[in-house]
Amino acid sequence: MKPNARRLLSLSFTLILTLFISGCAELTKHAEAIKPTAKLTGMNLKSIDFEKAELLFDFAVENKNPVTLDLAGLDYNLIIAEQSLISGVTAKGIKLKANSTSPVQVPVTLKFDDLKKLPGEIWGKDNFDYKLDTVINVMLPYIGNYAVPVTKTGQLPVPKLPSISIKGMSVESLSFTTANVIAQIEIDNPNAFELALSNLDYQLNINQQEWGHGKIAETRNIPKKGKTVIDIPLSLNLLSVGQTSYKMLLHKADMDYQLKGNVDVDTGIEMMKAIKLPLDVQGTTSLQ
Repeated sequence: MKPNARRLLSLSFTLILTLFISGCAELTKHAEAIKPTAKLTGMNLKSIDFEKAELLFDFAVENKNPVTLDLAGLDYNLIIAEQSLISGVTAKGIKLKANSTSPVQVPVTLKFDDLKKLPGEIWGKDNFDYKLDTVINVMLPYIGNYAVPVTKTGQLPVPKLPSISIKGMSVESLSFTTANVIAQIEIDNPNAFELALSNLDYQLNINQQEWGHGKIAETRNIPKKGKTVIDIPLSLNLLSVGQTSYKMLLHKADMDYQLKGNVDVDTGIEMMKAIKLPLDVQGTTSLQ
C-alpha cells in the first residue's frame, strides 16, 4: 500500500473513531438528560379489618421528554422484620405523557396471618414497621429499560380479634318446667385501642341443644387491653330441652357450649368502623 493511501486510511479511521466517541458522549449526555424521576407522594389505607389491610401507594413519575414514554412495569417488595413478605410486578401498560408528571398507583394487600409466620414477636406488637422497595421501569429511546428506585418506610397498626368466651352461667330460678339462666359472655380486647360492640345477634347451644337466641342492640365499650362481660338472659322450657338439662342445672354440672351469630365492632380507627364480626366459639363452662 502506498504511503499516501496508508496515511489517508489512518486519518479516516481516526476521524471515524473521533466521531464515534463524540457520538457516544453526546448519547450519554442525552441519556442523562432524558432520564425520568419518581417519588412517592402518599400512602393510603384503603381498608383494614381483622384479617387484612388494603394499602395504596401513590407515585409521581416525571417525564421531561418531548415524547410519551412507556412504563414497562413496577416491581415492589414489602419488607417486614427484614423479611420479604409480599413482592410482585404491577402498573404495566401505562403511558407517561410528554413533558408532564404522571400518577402511578400500586395496590398491596397485607394479610395479617402472614405476620404470624414471621420470626420474632411481630404479631404480639401493637404496631409494626414496614419498608416498601419499588423499582419503576421506563422504556427510554435509544437506551431501553431504565430503572428508577423509590423506597418508603412507615408504620401500621396490628388489629387483633377480640377473644370471646362464656365465663360462666348462673341459675336465677329453677322449677320442674322452667328455668331462668344468665350466660356471662366475656370479651377480651387485646388491642391498644378501645372497641365498641353493638347489635349482638346470638344463638347459644348447650350440649348441642339450643338454649336461646336473640339480639342485644346495646353498645358496650371495651377498654384497650381490657375485658367486659355481657349478660345474656335465657328462659328455658325444660319440657322442651329435656330432663338432661334439668339435671345439669340442678347438680351444677359442666356443660359444652357453642355461641353462634355476629356482632358489630367499631374500633375508633377511621377505616375500621361498623365491622360485622361473625361468631362461632365453642368451649366448656360451669354453673355458678
